[in-house]
Amino acid sequence: MAEFKSNNFEQSILSPHSAGEVYVCDDVVALPVTLALADIAKVGYLPAGCVPIDVVAIADELDEHATDTLTFSVGMLNDDEDGLVAAETFITGAQADTDPTVTRAAGAGLKGITPNKTTDRMLGIKITAAGATKAAGNIRVIMTYRASEYGA
Repeated sequence: MAEFKSNNFEQSILSPHSAGEVYVCDDVVALPVTLALADIAKVGYLPAGCVPIDVVAIADELDEHATDTLTFSVGMLNDDEDGLVAAETFITGAQADTDPTVTRAAGAGLKGITPNKTTDRMLGIKITAAGATKAAGNIRVIMTYRASEYGA
């Protein structure tokens, strides 16, 4: 399993200061042609005491085969950083089959998250099926979030 990091991954994160503030985590990760099943890309953080409002993934065409097979999921990384937490996976089965492909979070993953009051958590991408005709490209993940004290 290879691991990749987004352009802003090492940057400090911002937490909402008052009720009703919405913040954005907007990161792009460059993925190589060697991208394989179970690879992980770290694309940002959800600050302690916050919950996501929405998650959108915008992917380049990473599989140029006539019948695309590459799929990926987006969600919170587990403690071992080798997979996603099942109840906190926001996007599943997304394909990078056209340039660009836009996929929005399903409600189930957004409802399943339990706010962590003390620890920042990593947002990640996991490759769930390998590409048939792989191509290098980017996936941009945009997550909006707010303080959990404000209605969660």
